[in-house]
Amino acid sequence: MSRPAGRMALRSLSFTAKPGASSTCLMATRSHPNYQKSLYISTVATRSMTDPRNIFNTCRAINSFPSVVSDARIASMTTTTSCFHTSAAIMNNQSAEAGQKRPATRPCWKCSTPVPYMGLLCSNPDCRVVQTLAPGANYFEVLGLSPEPSFDVDTKDLRNKFFKIQQQIHPDSYTHNTNGDQVYAQQQSSLANKAYSTLKEPLSRANYILDLLGSPIHESETLSDPELLMEVMEARELLEDAQTEEEVEELKSVNDGRISETVDGLSMAFKEHDLETAKTLAIKLQYWVRIKNVIRDWAAGKPIVADHV
Repeated sequence: MSRPAGRMALRSLSFTAKPGASSTCLMATRSHPNYQKSLYISTVATRSMTDPRNIFNTCRAINSFPSVVSDARIASMTTTTSCFHTSAAIMNNQSAEAGQKRPATRPCWKCSTPVPYMGLLCSNPDCRVVQTLAPGANYFEVLGLSPEPSFDVDTKDLRNKFFKIQQQIHPDSYTHNTNGDQVYAQQQSSLANKAYSTLKEPLSRANYILDLLGSPIHESETLSDPELLMEVMEARELLEDAQTEEEVEELKSVNDGRISETVDGLSMAFKEHDLETAKTLAIKLQYWVRIKNVIRDWAAGKPIVADHV
């Protein structure tokens, strides 16, 4: 049977579950007339599977990022830590599906020579014009990384790739061209700048990955942990009361430790495909980064005002 075209996002699934003392049956139904698959998940302990997030937690150990449910694949898994035996699992990540559908090359806009999909310049030595933006490419691809989102990035390698790209397509190199090169060079350069500025910092990188995976942080989402809120308020008060470089340096050291710990937590959360934890940590990191920025702007004799911390 041929694979039905299109994607099936989690929110478009219809889940029906019949809770039982030792088993739960889950049905995932797609609108396509020939597409209907069932998941039978046996549990050692009684557990509600009516919430799709529980299904994600069950299957994530063997899946890529579960932002998009694109197919139903029969598989088996035993997860002793969660007391689950899963006899069927679904979900391929969005990047993998995009990679399967995306052609390896695309024609040069000027001479029609096949150019690598993410190629910046035409492969034809007699042409070599700057190419148009590659449709559907994410920031990782733009900078020559794997298309699959990854929080763990070698920032030195990222910087080198960015500089190499800018050397090829910087608009200043095409100021005298009239065949479209300058326009496309500006577009490519602008996209590379935006991609680099987003991926080089842990906070913006985490937010971007969450957005890619369909779990963005909304403006209304804030910290709800009372202990964490107290820690943030205490840090704010210490900042406002700081008067000497020694005091500020001590606060910086403590805050750098908080940032490092939170970034490590984000790395683990993304590796485990735990988007809920990743969101919580990303929100937490926002507060520590704000404190970091206030400390950075501190000057002797200038009081610290942390209104936005």
